[in-house]
Amino acid sequence: MELGKIIEKIADKPLNSKNKNLLVNREKEFEKINLIISYQPYGIYGICGETGIGKTTVINNIYTDYYSIKISLTQRENQDTILYDILYNIALKTEEDIKISREIKDWILEEVSYIKGFSMGMNFVGNANLATQNQKIPRFNYFKAKEYLNNLTDELVKKYKKVILIIDELDKESKKEVLLVLDNLKLELQKDGIIVMVSLPYSIYREYKYDRMHKNESGNLENVIKDIIYLREFTNSEIKEIIIKRIKDDIQFFDEKVIDLIVDYSDGNPRDAFWIMQKIIFEALSKKINRIEFTFAKNTIKDIVNEYLNEVSLTEKQKLLINEKLYPGIREEIVKNAIDKFKLARSTAYSIFDRLYELGIIIEQNGIYRLSGKYKYLYNK
Repeated sequence: MELGKIIEKIADKPLNSKNKNLLVNREKEFEKINLIISYQPYGIYGICGETGIGKTTVINNIYTDYYSIKISLTQRENQDTILYDILYNIALKTEEDIKISREIKDWILEEVSYIKGFSMGMNFVGNANLATQNQKIPRFNYFKAKEYLNNLTDELVKKYKKVILIIDELDKESKKEVLLVLDNLKLELQKDGIIVMVSLPYSIYREYKYDRMHKNESGNLENVIKDIIYLREFTNSEIKEIIIKRIKDDIQFFDEKVIDLIVDYSDGNPRDAFWIMQKIIFEALSKKINRIEFTFAKNTIKDIVNEYLNEVSLTEKQKLLINEKLYPGIREEIVKNAIDKFKLARSTAYSIFDRLYELGIIIEQNGIYRLSGKYKYLYNK
């Protein structure tokens, strides 16, 4: 097998039941999900994690004996289209079992066709011409859609007693938009017999944790979201296992230290591991290299990282703190060591630290800060 064929094996795509054997150490998360499904009577529950950590993979592999509906949103322009997308997908997947579903599906298709057709007419005729004819742009009938969603969920609960609704791709929206959608659909989705599992942006998890520790404040997230299953970052050994599971038959193409280098770069995120591995392979192919050695891989990563740093234009003083010997540690210890080592003013050192953290060059986990693996070898010989 040639080196380039490995690219297909490390493609960054969600796992499903057919390749579930490639899944690594998500047993605790699945256990939490199954307990919620089994024992909670109702509620909206989030599945949160950094981009690329595997939310869709987890959603793809949720299986239950209860009646379940999995949908992946495609229309996310605004709150109206998200509601229509949710309603249409539920109706589509239940039209053989629930009488009202076909009526809902046909109504949505007619609504969308009319509104889209009108929008196309505007493009052809021109806004000014339409304005002179006193024509108003039609809007989605949001309240009718909510009424239909309420009726449909009632019918589902009546027939199946308990329904698991799993919604993917909502995490692609902003935190504000996601919360607005969920808050406005509380009455339709938060009813006995309906369990909603929805992928959420990582930013919502941070706010949810804060709200749980500060009771009796207005606007708390727990009024919308009952609980959140957090998909933690993988450990280095888990990332290594993820990679080796995919390339176990082709491991001879890599020096063993190359895999460790890729693991460091990933910072616990499989997507980053796959991306940098592909970059290294493509660079090797362009130079007619058939086996990837550590020095070649390290230099490839350094070139990529330097290209990024040129874009953000770090100062020489800022580059001083990209030094692995300062990490890991708490913020105050790292800054103090930087002040002592590089004779920086206290305010300057803190400003540099915060800037590097903002850029993702310094990362934090449980209050401990460390240099991102992407920059670990940048200034090491």
